[in-house]
Amino acid sequence: MQCSHTVCQAGRTHPSSRLAPLPRAMLRGLGSFISNPTLCFSFTEAHSLHYDFNITTNRKPSCKGQVDEKIFLFHECGSKKVVPMSLLREDVNATKVWNEQIDTLCHVGDLLKQQLPDIKLEKYTDSVPLTLQARMTCECKANGRTSASWEFSFNGQRYLLFDSKTRKYTVGHPGGKQIKENWEHDKELMAHFTKISLGDCQEWLPALVHWEKQVDTTAPPTKAAATAHSKASTVTPIAWNLPLFLTCWIIMYVL
Repeated sequence: MQCSHTVCQAGRTHPSSRLAPLPRAMLRGLGSFISNPTLCFSFTEAHSLHYDFNITTNRKPSCKGQVDEKIFLFHECGSKKVVPMSLLREDVNATKVWNEQIDTLCHVGDLLKQQLPDIKLEKYTDSVPLTLQARMTCECKANGRTSASWEFSFNGQRYLLFDSKTRKYTVGHPGGKQIKENWEHDKELMAHFTKISLGDCQEWLPALVHWEKQVDTTAPPTKAAATAHSKASTVTPIAWNLPLFLTCWIIMYVL
């Protein structure tokens, strides 16, 4: 699969769904958002988009988003609180594509939480909360090639990797073998992993990169730069006045 260098192509929605409703509306919203040709640009360098989900049995799923390794959102699914980071302008989180992105991420969080009761790992009992960390990644290289994957970890240890293009699971920990066997037989779950990472994520990437570039070109000077300038302004007069002070002191001493 390749990124389009001249037009944006709509992601394909798999007909079977456990995430109701499927984000067809999201694709339409994104299509209207990027109907302006200036927003649908050719990638001349590599870009990546990550979503880190944190799933526990006794808490609501949460999600953190990063574009080109820069955090741009934190959201606790099930609540209306979304924290867009300084990477994005305030008006971005009012757009249709932004809100539909949040809805889909919450659906993913719910889907992943549904898998927890069927996961049995050694050293973990019902009295010890099991924490699933899932990272969805989609990338577009400068040559137009795309990739997408999922990483599934438990309490910081990676157990399973899913390549969305090949639809293959790879075990990263002996405890992930049983999970791999169960998920390989769940074609519906596999279809969602594939569709969301290769379809939705790849569609969001151009919009987020565009927003990122807008911020980079309009961002005010950083606080650090201002502080450095302030210190320089303070130190410079002292440096210039010191020789004068010494000269006066020597003259007074001689006299």
